Amino acid sequence: MVDLIRAAGLWEENQEYLKQCLGYSNSNRFGAHWVLMPDVPFPKFNHASRIRLASEAVDGLITECRAFFRARRLPFSSLMVTPATEPADLPARLYRLGFTSETNPVMLWGGTPIRGEHRELRVEYADRSQSPLLFDLISQVFFPGAGHETIAMGRRAVDISYDIGALNYIAYWNGRPAGAGMLFCREGMGGIYNMCTLPQFRGRGVATAVLAAALHDATRLGCEGVGLTPTAMGRPLYEKLGFREIYEERYFVERF
Repeated sequence: MVDLIRAAGLWEENQEYLKQCLGYSNSNRFGAHWVLMPDVPFPKFNHASRIRLASEAVDGLITECRAFFRARRLPFSSLMVTPATEPADLPARLYRLGFTSETNPVMLWGGTPIRGEHRELRVEYADRSQSPLLFDLISQVFFPGAGHETIAMGRRAVDISYDIGALNYIAYWNGRPAGAGMLFCREGMGGIYNMCTLPQFRGRGVATAVLAAALHDATRLGCEGVGLTPTAMGRPLYEKLGFREIYEERYFVERF
């Protein structure tokens, strides 16, 4: 397992690159990168991230952050902090200014191979022609009954995954689509995303089989580590399969 600060930097790069591809801002100024997804108006999807700047530049970053989100009519400004953030005292400074924080756990695979073999299960790569099926599986699990804007963003996310070289997987139980997942490798870090199993197939090893395929590919592609941010439902499985929480991302939020 890579050391904490390096792992945090690699994971931050992995997921924030995905968010910038999906969103509407890929700017880099004041030693930070900017994520803007106003159709999903929450700090996790709208923030300044990958912050690497000198201590004396913090005031300028905060001023820029406030102006950036006010101009886009979001009700807050937000900065994401990880163990790789510089300066290290940024959280304390933000607390003193009245920012509050929300957390998001990050788990890293310990490297122990897992087996996902089950005679009723088959995991295949999902090429672009299968994107409608892939999206249908993801939407049934993550946003059933969602509105038009959420559906549109979900479809956009699936399309973009192919554009940036991510690997998508579909699991079949006796020939029936049962679940899915995605691996995105960048700068030596593999990211696991969109892990989902349809309710009627849960408890049959579907997620384990998809993870086994993704971890095999991550190793083959030379990733130093493989990370994910777990759902409450998925976390016990990830722990069982050798993932461990290594830190919490913190989203520092100031409401206007």
